[in-house]
Amino acid sequence: MFGIKRMFGSRSQSNDRRSIASVAMGDATKFGGIVEAEVIISSEALANSVLSVSAPSAPEATLRIDAIQPGQTVRVRTHFHILPNGEQQINFELEEPDGAVSTECVTITVDHVPGLAEETAHLLKEANAPLFFTGPCDSKFYPYDQHTAWFDRPDADSHIDGMLARSEITSEEAKRLRQFVEQGFMIVEGLIDDELVDAVNAEIDDAVATGYQGYTYGTSQRIEHLHYQYPSIRKLWLDARHRRYADLIFGASARPCQTLTYVFGSQQDAHSDLVHLTPFPAGYMCGTWIALQDVVPDSGELVVYPGSHRERRVYLAEANCKKVANGDWSEFGRTVCASWAEMLPKYEPVVYRPEKGTVLIWHENLLHAGSGRNDKALERRSIVIHSFADGAVAYYDSTGLHGSAVAREALTD
Repeated sequence: MFGIKRMFGSRSQSNDRRSIASVAMGDATKFGGIVEAEVIISSEALANSVLSVSAPSAPEATLRIDAIQPGQTVRVRTHFHILPNGEQQINFELEEPDGAVSTECVTITVDHVPGLAEETAHLLKEANAPLFFTGPCDSKFYPYDQHTAWFDRPDADSHIDGMLARSEITSEEAKRLRQFVEQGFMIVEGLIDDELVDAVNAEIDDAVATGYQGYTYGTSQRIEHLHYQYPSIRKLWLDARHRRYADLIFGASARPCQTLTYVFGSQQDAHSDLVHLTPFPAGYMCGTWIALQDVVPDSGELVVYPGSHRERRVYLAEANCKKVANGDWSEFGRTVCASWAEMLPKYEPVVYRPEKGTVLIWHENLLHAGSGRNDKALERRSIVIHSFADGAVAYYDSTGLHGSAVAREALTD
């Protein structure tokens, strides 16, 4: 986690031009290992200037961007795992062709907790990952072959045995973790009480009645981020009962990043989530599927493919696919989706029909789908929560955006 404060300064050899109009950092409460700065160049700046971005604590990592133009907006991202804890200054310096120099400074407060964040920082430094970069977030930055999460290792059962012997988990939790290791998901029946589920359903009724996000009743459309609008959904989003299991999977605090609400079945083709919600190191994202009713046949049930989490992870670079832009998923379908389709015949699908309040947590690489809605009148209410581990880098490989998750403080409310 980090905070920010800004310090502005300029020096100029040309009539005191202030050629960097502003520098704006991302929300300081967001988590994700990457923070973005929006640098706006003044319209009075000279063409073909040079923007340099540096940090005194890492002078060897200076980024130089050539051919900066008047009025241009430059987005610079920072891998802040690479910076040490404490207040860290980031300097933005624009040098113009006539020798004039303008500077802006931002101070961020880095506050990594011990554990995964330290390992992530070490891996990034060893791989010479860039401190600063422009352009999309991408898997090419990260040495994925240098770290394997405990649950993806051959000795995962021994790891669970050790946790049990040290009284870190109960026998019931050990059983669920073994299911996660073997099948790529765990199921915890009746974890969420009826009172909270009923309150959530009442809020969903309100969202449907008001056409929230343009929702049309009867469609497979999902409603995103209702936890920002409705208190019971936010309570469910942060509920410690399901976060406990994600914490055990990660070996670190789970930080929810979104909610997806379904009134009817999604009817999505089989896919893996990690290309959309992408962590580094691998393994440190999971999906939590909460049943808001007893799920019945023909309603467009969730389908999971046990064991498919052991397949290779598909990233866009590996699939030779460009980032998705302007809502055009056609190339993604021809490459990434085609890779998933090749994997499917190896696995037996399981149709999931849980009772109300049951929670399923899946491995980031598990293939899953929404079956066809054979009876269009049947609802299949559910909420999906995705979470990143505290200490992992979070980004969206499909679009190249940097990711975020709930602030630590919210987990203690």
